[in-house]
Amino acid sequence: MSDRLVICSGPVDDDYIGNHYNADYANIAEYSWDILKLKILEYNEVLLVHNGDNNNDFFKLITFGNIHGIDTNNILGAYGPLDDNIEYSFHVNSKSKKQIQKNQVLFIGCSHTYGTGHSKSDTVYTHIISKMLGKHPLVDAHPSKGNWLTEEKIQTYNLKNSTIVIQFTDIFRIMLDGEHHRGHNFNRAQSEVFSDVVLASIFIEQVKRIVNLLRANNVRFVFFHLSLFHPLIEEIDSILSSYKEFVFLKEWNRDSGDLGNHSGVLSHTMWAENLFERLINLYHLS
Repeated sequence: MSDRLVICSGPVDDDYIGNHYNADYANIAEYSWDILKLKILEYNEVLLVHNGDNNNDFFKLITFGNIHGIDTNNILGAYGPLDDNIEYSFHVNSKSKKQIQKNQVLFIGCSHTYGTGHSKSDTVYTHIISKMLGKHPLVDAHPSKGNWLTEEKIQTYNLKNSTIVIQFTDIFRIMLDGEHHRGHNFNRAQSEVFSDVVLASIFIEQVKRIVNLLRANNVRFVFFHLSLFHPLIEEIDSILSSYKEFVFLKEWNRDSGDLGNHSGVLSHTMWAENLFERLINLYHLS
């Protein structure tokens, strides 16, 4: 018995492949996965080998490896390195995460985060709070678009141990069939489906998913909500305030930007000061 096991994606020549790698052999097509689960415990080293040209067999091999903690980054070909780099036919965020550097703060939000209304970036809260933290702002904003896009964007980053500030926006901004819609442009059918209660419920669930994702990745984060009006805003704020990372900004729109629209430097400075204070208190940042 060898101290190495080769698991092939198919049965073709799996015995020869085992001999090639000086290992015992098995394959996921003919062996019960439950049996293989116990079998891998008997070996010091387990290699995964794709010995066919069927993508689905390759994906099954990856699945087995991922489930049972076997390194799937170095899957071999039948008798050496895997010749073809088999790609998924759809975008997989976990395979292409954007990086957030240690000296950066990621900001995600709408036009307020983009800095609309300001003639220079250093009066925008993203740059004010970054300077207070001694970091550089990484701004990923989407003017006129909503929280649905925020949830999509957050999953395209490598979040581990990063610092993030999220600005949620009006909850009536939704995305349907790849198109962004704003509440005042809803047609009658959309309005009947996306009532105030439904929109509020969707938003609260979005926040819950994002908070859980960030906490699981040990992210230092805070979030806040800027909404011009919603009939359920007080109920929404009461739920958001149950999260320690939520920063409630009362009377958040205190002035206008020097370009004559959106919130100005007084507002942005107040946001930055409150967000900074919460970050410091939660994570003891210097």
